[in-house]
Amino acid sequence: MRNRPRQRLLAATLAATFGSVLATWSIPSAAQAAAPAPAQVFDLQVPSQPLASALNELSRQTGAQVFAGADLLAGVSSRAVSGRLTVEQALAAMLAETRLEATRTTSGGFAIRRASEAATGATLQEIRVTATADRESATGPVAGYVAKRSATGTKTDTPIIETPQSISVVTADQMQVQKAQSLQDALGYTAGVASQVVNANPLTSDSLLLRGFESVPESGNFYRDGMRYMTTIFGGKQEPYGLERLEVIKGASSVLYGAVAPGGLINSVSKRPTLTPLRELNLEYGSFNRKQASADFGGALDENGVWSYRLTALVRDSDTPVDYTRDDRVYIAPALTWRPSAATSLTLLANYQRMRTSSSGALPAEGTLLPNPYGKLPRDRFLGEPSRNDFNNDTTSVGWQFDHAFSDTLKLHHGFRYLKSDLFNQYDLGFEPTDHRTRSRLGWTFDDRATVATTDTHLEYTLGTGAVRHTILAGFDYSRDTYDSDRRLDLLAPIDIFLPVYGKAPLAFIRDENPRRENERFGVYVQDQMKITDRWVLLLGGRQDWVRSKEKDLSQDPIGDNRKDDAFTGRAGVVYLADNGLAPYASFSQSFEPVSGSDRAGSRFKPTTGEQYEFGIRYQPKDSNMLLSAAVYDLRRQNVITVDPIDNRNSVQTGEVRSRGLELEAKASLTRNLNLIAAYSYTDARVTQSNTPEELGTRFRAPYHLFSLWADYGLGEFGLPGWRIGGGVRHSSDNPGYYNGGKATPGFTLVDLRLSYERGPMSYALNIKNLSDKTYISGECYFYGCRYGDPRTVTATVSYRW
Repeated sequence: MRNRPRQRLLAATLAATFGSVLATWSIPSAAQAAAPAPAQVFDLQVPSQPLASALNELSRQTGAQVFAGADLLAGVSSRAVSGRLTVEQALAAMLAETRLEATRTTSGGFAIRRASEAATGATLQEIRVTATADRESATGPVAGYVAKRSATGTKTDTPIIETPQSISVVTADQMQVQKAQSLQDALGYTAGVASQVVNANPLTSDSLLLRGFESVPESGNFYRDGMRYMTTIFGGKQEPYGLERLEVIKGASSVLYGAVAPGGLINSVSKRPTLTPLRELNLEYGSFNRKQASADFGGALDENGVWSYRLTALVRDSDTPVDYTRDDRVYIAPALTWRPSAATSLTLLANYQRMRTSSSGALPAEGTLLPNPYGKLPRDRFLGEPSRNDFNNDTTSVGWQFDHAFSDTLKLHHGFRYLKSDLFNQYDLGFEPTDHRTRSRLGWTFDDRATVATTDTHLEYTLGTGAVRHTILAGFDYSRDTYDSDRRLDLLAPIDIFLPVYGKAPLAFIRDENPRRENERFGVYVQDQMKITDRWVLLLGGRQDWVRSKEKDLSQDPIGDNRKDDAFTGRAGVVYLADNGLAPYASFSQSFEPVSGSDRAGSRFKPTTGEQYEFGIRYQPKDSNMLLSAAVYDLRRQNVITVDPIDNRNSVQTGEVRSRGLELEAKASLTRNLNLIAAYSYTDARVTQSNTPEELGTRFRAPYHLFSLWADYGLGEFGLPGWRIGGGVRHSSDNPGYYNGGKATPGFTLVDLRLSYERGPMSYALNIKNLSDKTYISGECYFYGCRYGDPRTVTATVSYRW
């Protein structure tokens, strides 16, 4: 009986994989069929880019096989090609300014080879060639800050402007320029995301607020490559250097992903193999003795580009702003792609991360947020025990992404990943002093093991019916996660917060805890994207989920609680695409989350539900590199647990919390030298229904106002070629705290700065965060204290790319 979940996962995965492979070999694809005849004309749009990428894009648009040796393509760029052309004409235009030529192979494809001098000087047929905007894919790299396509909102490669729900994308270029050292850093300039005002340990956990609601792994808010990632807040942090992009879909989003908190979800996209040669080395040194080396390599492994690879690695040795804490990491992510034809690809993705860090610890409110007669506590003060301050986490992930096009209208996608995380964690929890300086403490020791196995399979079918073009998506996903923890709680000796003395042995053992948790989630979904006369986009989707959960504590309740839940969620939205680049939209979406426990009558609690109404408008002028967006929303979580009015020892599900807000966001390359990012969020999150009178109407967690602005400018026109200067400001108004006891904290404004110089393959950069060294409290203050935000942090980087 114990192995049945694994058997079901294995059966589902093998069936999908076997079906994918069988379909690949038994149904001829466009690329496996005879190559297009010379006279066949295609409507092509291939932007100027490295030649290897241009040839791959031409193959994708035409189904023609093009073979070339990596040594021929290295360092060669292609001209942009646009119009109705044959494959031969397109290749001739691409190679017009190179010493290469394309010839037909006996199999009907094309081979790129060096041209003779006579051929190089030959007059080519006149072909219309125009410069076009770079074409991107939903999972590929983006040049600069402005992403125009995403799959997070629809699970199809869709222009963001055609998606009727708020989506923000942070590109690898933005993370590199702003020197993001965590997901919170990377999202610091994103509308609707409060990444600097949460109370979780910033060294060990990815945690933030989306539209006022807490987003953590337990709530299903974190995804990687479109599939659920991690299972607890103790699973460690994701490494930004391993990501191609970071995408946020805001608001209720269960229709494609299943159980998830209503604020939205964060989907991180892994770096993947590329045919374009990629070689990068980086060395960093910064504040708090931070030393880091990173490398990123990729390219084709054979002459025909059938095999390609990516290898991303990082190693860091660093202290932190808090005494007796560290932030050491090793990250390595190999990836391999097999692309036997333009219609089929299999990408193997793996990563290993080793974290050796610590809890930064919270400090008492008296001496940080509140006055203390003995003075103010310094930002580097540590009030735990140095000998028992470890967060040792090892995470391994392996999986694949398989795609096959049966035809121009029918495509299959299948993904799978298995993640395993092991943790040894020791940290201390302190309380407010009763005499202004003596703090009582508890000591936790965790020995955790967690796994997540997840798979997602769907078919995408496009068809036209008169003036309507449908993109129909149908699929299923399955995940199984486990969490086993052996915990020990000890009473520690009190500590003087102003004159701490370390090294005292625990005073007494309090208890053991042995929580065990297992969740299985299975969902089927269907979606129809209808494009009507190229003016309207109508999106309809529905999903049915089944969730099975087992929870127990071996030390207290070995039988535990087994429960089954199911839920149906939907989404509907409409977008109008105007000629001038404006795209107003409206949408309705739903979400759900299972809830543990039961009411006074013994009836199990139902899942909480989320509902969002959103109205927005985007602006993306044709042939521009900008995307402006504005949205207003009403987002509610219902079936929230509140006290039972008949028996206050029990609870009922009549509570409701609501978040309303306005979000503005702009990303643009305004000129050849100037890039701009701007974001503003107004969030009114409060309790709207509660059986506790003092809670009713109170705000929770989210600041009213979040504002950020970033700009960087190239100084070449001022006689400083290669030099670039950038800077940003981030502002948060006061944090109202939480209605269950969190203390409000004042707002703050932070200034960031960057100066860089690039010449040839070398580049040098200096990043400064919190330039004014502002002292501020990050997030609300709980019963165990407050956390200071990061002080001024300086990082110098030397990079070599060739």
